[in-house]
Amino acid sequence: MSLFVRQVWYHNLAQELAILNDHLFKFPVIVMDTEFPGFLRSTPRGAPQEHLYQDLKFNVNHLKILQLGLTLMDENEHVGLSWVFTFSDFDEQTDLSSPTSMQYLKNNKGFEFKKQRKDGIPSAEFRRAFLPIFSSNRITKWITFHGIYDVAYLLKLMIIKAMPESMVEFAIIAQRFLGTVNDLKYMIGHCERLMKGELGLKRLAELLDVNDTVFSGGSDSLLIALAYVKMKKLKLSSENTGGFLYGFQYRIRGYKTFCYRY
Repeated sequence: MSLFVRQVWYHNLAQELAILNDHLFKFPVIVMDTEFPGFLRSTPRGAPQEHLYQDLKFNVNHLKILQLGLTLMDENEHVGLSWVFTFSDFDEQTDLSSPTSMQYLKNNKGFEFKKQRKDGIPSAEFRRAFLPIFSSNRITKWITFHGIYDVAYLLKLMIIKAMPESMVEFAIIAQRFLGTVNDLKYMIGHCERLMKGELGLKRLAELLDVNDTVFSGGSDSLLIALAYVKMKKLKLSSENTGGFLYGFQYRIRGYKTFCYRY
């Protein structure tokens, strides 16, 4: 399997979405990761879930998505192609962001904000082009790592203008439009051998002996996919972890009820 991550800008959006659409028939599971300009409110460790949700709502409502990473997988944990979509909406000079996160994105993720602004994909164009794929019944499951923000930004990108008022509403909307979401960080929280989830993605990859030397520029969805495969092979996961996001009490599991019509 190639570890190549396909870079998608405005000029090749239609071409790459056509490739993704073709491969979705064989690989109906999508592993996702997002990049965004940090946090305006940071949730203290151990804070009540309602506090976490209010911070989530505030951050997602006020910040713009930078990248969306997608990696395809089949139901037998065979990994397919991987993409990273870079968006143009964010303006480093005028939009809200966390200075610490911005520096991290530049130094560790290779972000070039001038190129992103010039060559990136307008989110409205991505929404229009991706909506038939996003809302099709061919996507059987979504997989994330520490993914509550990933789910929120994906829903904001595709469906909602603002975050719902309550956690319950958020869970209902997520299940309606996504169906089932599995969170790898929640899964490893039930594994003694993996520090009960008290570790980040890079450390998890090291413990699982997943090579992360090629992962940069928003390609974490591929790293999550490979770590998920390794977890399954080592039988470290538990069936009762499906549908739960790390730090979020409501289960997002079932069949989505939204279907786009041409």
